[in-house]
Amino acid sequence: MDVDLLLGAAEQGVVPGLDRVAAEVAEVLDVELREVSSSQRTFLGEDRRMRAWLSFHPEEKEPSLSHPFVLEVAAEQGAEEKVGLSVFEKLAKSGRFRVVLLLDSDCVRSTHFPCEDW
Repeated sequence: MDVDLLLGAAEQGVVPGLDRVAAEVAEVLDVELREVSSSQRTFLGEDRRMRAWLSFHPEEKEPSLSHPFVLEVAAEQGAEEKVGLSVFEKLAKSGRFRVVLLLDSDCVRSTHFPCEDW
């Protein structure tokens, strides 16, 4: 199962830099995110339950317009949904981000964007 979280700043219209978002995500999730070599600028982090990649994907249409950062999450088979929901809850509860949780490209939960519009 693919687990992706679309992230944006809690304050609408603000687009912080990838370094700042990586630092805030790392703090909220209690993981170290480090920049890795890739075709695009990417941060990688992991703990005992998951591995996560953070990158910047700005687009002209919603929800990516207000959620331009993508956090891809990998977990053991069968645990993906549980881990994805846990990551969503932590990021949403922090109050720092707008968050959309996608499971296999379907909108499952969102703090600001209506999943019905997905």
